[in-house]
Amino acid sequence: MRGHVRGDLAARVVVDASGHSPTLLRRGAGPRPAQQTAYGIVGEFAAPPGPPGGMLLMDWRDEPLRGLPHVAEDPTFLYAMDLGDGRWLAEETSLARRPALGMDVLRDRLHRRLDVLGARALRTDAVERVAFPMGVPLPPRDQRVVGYGGAAGMVHPATGYQVAAALRRALDLAAALARALDDPAADGAAVARAGWDAVWPRDLVRQRALHEFGLETLLRFDGARTRAFFRAFFDLRPEHWRGYLSGAPSAGGLARTMLRLFATAPADLRASLVSGAFRPGGSALLRAAW
Repeated sequence: MRGHVRGDLAARVVVDASGHSPTLLRRGAGPRPAQQTAYGIVGEFAAPPGPPGGMLLMDWRDEPLRGLPHVAEDPTFLYAMDLGDGRWLAEETSLARRPALGMDVLRDRLHRRLDVLGARALRTDAVERVAFPMGVPLPPRDQRVVGYGGAAGMVHPATGYQVAAALRRALDLAAALARALDDPAADGAAVARAGWDAVWPRDLVRQRALHEFGLETLLRFDGARTRAFFRAFFDLRPEHWRGYLSGAPSAGGLARTMLRLFATAPADLRASLVSGAFRPGGSALLRAAW
């Protein structure tokens, strides 16, 4: 590359924020991650696919998809956002699956859903194809490189959210590294430990274990059980489900939200949640109690 200079650079600490396939970090060992996949269209539609001026978070209805294969076994939802000036993003999403649900399936479901809703695409400005891992094992903390974002496994295992949390917690990492670097006696290993403690403090590790239990639970659900779960989930007070989606104040607060869901869920759903604690992935509850 013209003008590109190669050479060695010395640093007391390096932060790897290169995404789900990190450049410098060693990945952690563990079970194969699940995948979230989505197929979306940005453009103009015959009718709004969601509430005008707003957004539709999760439309799990399967009636518009009747006649398509495997709808009951592999639930997907519609996400829609009003972008203004008559333009929308409409996206069919597979929340989590192991292995991933294919783009062709999601494309067919999105077009069927939009047709049934009377919101077929009139103009397509862009096509969105999304695929990323969920529940990636956390990297070992004994390495000199500090991970951040997808490289550090910061994707929410049960929702796929990550960007807002990464932006919110970046100042904590920066402050921790600055304090460590201010100590002339701290070597690179000590600075890296301070960074890892900021990226994954003990309470967030416990929260992640609870989220991993949620992921493994959702992976076992068919369409009917998934819809029942989210009906119960969004019947909780907004501050409770928002905390689960975006980050609870503490692992204890997250556990209390999960207990509220269990207490208000239908009996058959409670039975599924209990049985999940004794299946592969249920060990996450034990790690959360650590």
